[in-house]
Amino acid sequence: MNLKSIIKRIFLLDAYYPRTIIASIIFLTILFMWKIPELKIDPGLRSLVPPNHKIVKNMELAEDLFSSNEIVIIAVESENLLSSTSLVKFSSMHDSLANIPSVSRVGSIYNQKYIVPDDGGFEIQKILQKIPEDSIETSNFIETIQASEIIGSLISSDLNIMCFVAQISAPTDFDEIAFRKNIFRIVNRFEDPENIYIASSIISAAESIDSVKRDMRTFTPIALGLMIVLLILSFRSWTGTFLPLFVVGFSILWTFGLMAWLDISVPIIGGLIPIMLIAIANNYGIHIISHYYEYTKLDQNLDRVEILKRTMKRLGMPIFLAGFTTVISFLSLLTHELTKVREIGALVSFGIAVSFFLSLLFIPAILILVPRPTYLGKEKSLEAVNNFLVNWGKFFVKNNSTFLIFLFSGMFLFSFGIRDITIDTVPDNYFPKDSKIRRASAVINEVFGGSTQLNILIEGDIYDPNSLNHIDKLMNHIKEKNDVVSSTYSIADVIKKMHFSFNNGNVDSLKIPLSRELIEQYMFLYSIAGEDNDFDLILNDTDDPNYSQGFVRIKKVSTADLMALVDDTEDYIHSNYYDGNPINPMLSGPAALLGAVSHSVIRGQIISLAMASLILFIIMAIVFRSFVGGVLASLPMMLAVILIFSLLGNFGIPLNMTTSLLTCILVGVGIDYSVHFLWHLREYLR
Repeated sequence: MNLKSIIKRIFLLDAYYPRTIIASIIFLTILFMWKIPELKIDPGLRSLVPPNHKIVKNMELAEDLFSSNEIVIIAVESENLLSSTSLVKFSSMHDSLANIPSVSRVGSIYNQKYIVPDDGGFEIQKILQKIPEDSIETSNFIETIQASEIIGSLISSDLNIMCFVAQISAPTDFDEIAFRKNIFRIVNRFEDPENIYIASSIISAAESIDSVKRDMRTFTPIALGLMIVLLILSFRSWTGTFLPLFVVGFSILWTFGLMAWLDISVPIIGGLIPIMLIAIANNYGIHIISHYYEYTKLDQNLDRVEILKRTMKRLGMPIFLAGFTTVISFLSLLTHELTKVREIGALVSFGIAVSFFLSLLFIPAILILVPRPTYLGKEKSLEAVNNFLVNWGKFFVKNNSTFLIFLFSGMFLFSFGIRDITIDTVPDNYFPKDSKIRRASAVINEVFGGSTQLNILIEGDIYDPNSLNHIDKLMNHIKEKNDVVSSTYSIADVIKKMHFSFNNGNVDSLKIPLSRELIEQYMFLYSIAGEDNDFDLILNDTDDPNYSQGFVRIKKVSTADLMALVDDTEDYIHSNYYDGNPINPMLSGPAALLGAVSHSVIRGQIISLAMASLILFIIMAIVFRSFVGGVLASLPMMLAVILIFSLLGNFGIPLNMTTSLLTCILVGVGIDYSVHFLWHLREYLR
């Protein structure tokens, strides 16, 4: 059975059972819609990356050993920050934050300790032992702050801003919306008259969920509204307007319904799914209705069944090719490295396939039942549009050489902007610059060195002096070689501080001691005065640890800087730590994940686009039995892709997961129009 006979059978179904087809499609739509309310939105970056990616594996191991990779920073700004009134007030906020179920620990001036030299050893003291009650106690407290080296990490240099660093115990297991609600419920109780700023990838994720919902509620109706206006202007018929609209609506509902039935969450870029379907899924129905109206105008005496038969006979093959090639272009995303991008490619392909079959079944079934627009019987109907298109074609045929020279010269010059494309996968940058979340991040980045951190998971005999020296060397390299790093912290810093204090602050002793026994003695002395959970974030066991965790705070969160930091650190690790070395460092944490996503966006874009272009060229060359035909069918698509990348570079628009998917729309739409034009041109030439 060939394609023509299949299309003929579909037409016979439309002709003899239109009401059954319509009822069946409506029933299936209701079935798909049934579970859509259960759809969940997943804004996390981790869900984008394959679960077997080394960074994801490292993060899972770090969470098993040390709880979480994530932090939330809450900064409080006040001119009277160290007054007894303010300190009492925000002591309550510290306790409230610590009582949030998902928070394992809160670090602030209220519980931070520091090591001070003591006779024959060192002493562990709290920075804030009691709330100051007079100016003398306040002055002593300020001296303690300055001696404890927390300026820039927990309190600003002008002593007007302090922060609370909340460690999250299980970021993959809780509801970001509920967590944000808990945070803001507490913050709102303490915010007036002080200013409070909150920064965290978790808070950004919660905001992203709201943004995805808001964008889908806003832009989907706008896109549909524009589609309705254009269809009304084109067809001047309610039938011609709403039939493509119904097909698009059904394809969107079926796609999201499939996601719900398969328990697939909507990613942060999922809001593009309806936009892509609106841009592409209406094409097949529009072609059918347009030719149906054209045949009606040519012969008013033919009945609706005969006109549809001619329409389907002429359009069956080009519509199939257009739908098939568009599906292939989106299926090329299955070669992408990011899991959620692959899912979107498959889901949009499903939606396009649905729109193709609905255009062949639903639209003809309706057209058979409803009367044709009366204006088609008028002699001059559509004359203005036809004259415009004819004159348009004549102009470009007459001036083809001039136009092609102008086109390719302009494209060549404009394409130099591709060199200036920047990559941006930072979640905060999806929000406007004047948004509350961006302003809070800017303050925290400037005062406290940022809310994004790179975690270094370290395996080895941690208390071995050689291991500690390697840890110290690694952290020093990261800080010295990367300007975006504001601070680093590891068990090596703690041991050096203990050794320094034990030797009465002798500068020469600010180093790792040579004796393992001495290191273990320091840890034992600390355990006497300290608390059991003081090292929970950096040691998996205080007695004999075999894993440690270092932290790298990043003050400037840009994708280029993060990629450079991650690449430099990985290169240093691969060059210096391999089999037989005392430690095995591994990258983990949000910054490492952002770096992995950024590299995947670039590689995935190149691979999927190259794959789509190659496959579509081969298909077109086979269909038209001509190498030139394959080139002509692919050329408009490739020029459009070059144009969009040139626009990104020339206008400073970053390439992210959203803009990278625009190329799929261009490929899908471009190949669709090329197929129809070349197919009908070949028919006329024959």
